[in-house]
Amino acid sequence: MTAPVPVIEALLATYNGARFLSEQIDSVLAQEAIDVCILARDDGSRDDTPAILAKYASMHPERFRVLPTDVPTGSAQRNFGQLLLASQAEYVAFCDQDDVWLPHKLQRTFKRMQQLEVQHGSHVPLLVSTDLLVVDEALQAIAASLWQQNGLANATNPPLGRLLSDNTVTGCTALLNRALVDRMREMSAAVLMHDHWAALIAASTGALAGVEEATILYRQHSSNVVGAIASRSPLQKLQRLLSREGVGDRALQHRKDRAQAQALLELHGTAMKPVARSTVEAFIRLEEMPRMERIRTMQRYDLWRSGTSRKLVAIADILRS
Repeated sequence: MTAPVPVIEALLATYNGARFLSEQIDSVLAQEAIDVCILARDDGSRDDTPAILAKYASMHPERFRVLPTDVPTGSAQRNFGQLLLASQAEYVAFCDQDDVWLPHKLQRTFKRMQQLEVQHGSHVPLLVSTDLLVVDEALQAIAASLWQQNGLANATNPPLGRLLSDNTVTGCTALLNRALVDRMREMSAAVLMHDHWAALIAASTGALAGVEEATILYRQHSSNVVGAIASRSPLQKLQRLLSREGVGDRALQHRKDRAQAQALLELHGTAMKPVARSTVEAFIRLEEMPRMERIRTMQRYDLWRSGTSRKLVAIADILRS
């Protein structure tokens, strides 16, 4: 007799998502070999989204629950934060409103999660993410692999140093265990995105891993909060990197990344492995270091963003600072 498969709760955060919402919900409820339910919260939609959620809650009362919206949070990150506070399942999956999950998505990620639990124990924060098939509004393929398209060579096992400034975990593919969900209940105002925060906690206090297989159709359209593929040509990207605006944007982003890292250290530093704590502390201190020490520190702790061009640009920024 096989052991029962634990319930996985898909946290569905919505806002004006009626156009693609039913297709997404149907794909979650149709997951193979996994007992999955949906916990949804709308953030004050003005379209038919609330009516669609109410319809599914009525059709599937045992598998679909909608949280009341007392006051809109104003962001996907905070909307997911409310869902995390309400979730009680042993495993949680982030769910966007406009994608389509392939039938084996949860089966693949749960299998990898079980392997992580054997290796590290279920008492530590664990996260599993996957590759994505990028599609247009009509679900026609744009890129067979988001990881390959975006040059994410270490996406299956991203080092903490790179994650501090370069999130490689796409939230809509992520599966979290209860230990990670519990640690995410307190979310600092410095947190940039819920999936980045989840990845940082897992990498610094537990473990994370990737499945090198696309498990969702990642729909690109005009209302995406975060797009998959930049529209600029390689020449335009290079020009932007070298421009004064590009330098300013990177400096601002680093300040935001450093504030997030500081929050991570303050909230979870006591649970970090020694190497992880040293990595976070080094990242926070970077701007205080002389130029060459900063470069050596980034090399030692692998604090570079993904890609050779980004590394070279970072070195150039340091040398002219």
